[in-house]
Amino acid sequence: MAAAPKWSPYLDKGLVDDLNLPVSARIANLLERAIFEGRYRPGQRLREVELAEQLGVSRTPLREAFYTLETRGLLQIQPRRGAFVKSVTVEEMEELLTVRVALDGLAAGLAAENAEAADIEELKRVHEAQRAAFRKRDDPAFHALGQEFHNLIYAASGNPKLISIYRTLRIDAALYPVADILLPGEPEKSLEDHSELLAAIDAREPGKAQSIAERHIRRIKAHLKDNLPTEPDQG
Repeated sequence: MAAAPKWSPYLDKGLVDDLNLPVSARIANLLERAIFEGRYRPGQRLREVELAEQLGVSRTPLREAFYTLETRGLLQIQPRRGAFVKSVTVEEMEELLTVRVALDGLAAGLAAENAEAADIEELKRVHEAQRAAFRKRDDPAFHALGQEFHNLIYAASGNPKLISIYRTLRIDAALYPVADILLPGEPEKSLEDHSELLAAIDAREPGKAQSIAERHIRRIKAHLKDNLPTEPDQG
């Protein structure tokens, strides 16, 4: 499948004009979404003057947004150099996936026990949408829908603490520049795993759901180790 989309300098200024939040919070949310969508690469410098002009805001709320994103673990602010998107190394990604094996298994088992009918229907909808994205070779959509599938499983677990921990790990995963969809044969295998996992949750089989989820993350970790370079490309 094709490589992930490269960074684009264009952001949706209309989102900054939403009056429901302070300007700095709106900017922070907008930039967070852009980072998750891959518009900014790990190590990419966010140029303050250009962004302020592009978004039609002063530099003060923009700087406040940068500090907010630093606390969220998305940016690193370096004195006299500026704000940079946080980088995650292969070693850090492997450590993250080691933890995800246990947490994804736990989330899947709890989801099989606690998911409501509406949760399962939403999982089915997202899974079918991911299948459609695979058929169309729409790599960004395939990856985004795969992430949403996992997000929904955690949400269906009904455990707020687990969901909070997952969000932190998901941030680090988003900061690694090569998604699992780029690894050889992974899209087909991921779809197969998701099908089995969805069936186990729907059948209310916690043990089976946990086993499938753990196997899924272990394979991604193995593929990462076998196929990716020692350090991410800083471009």
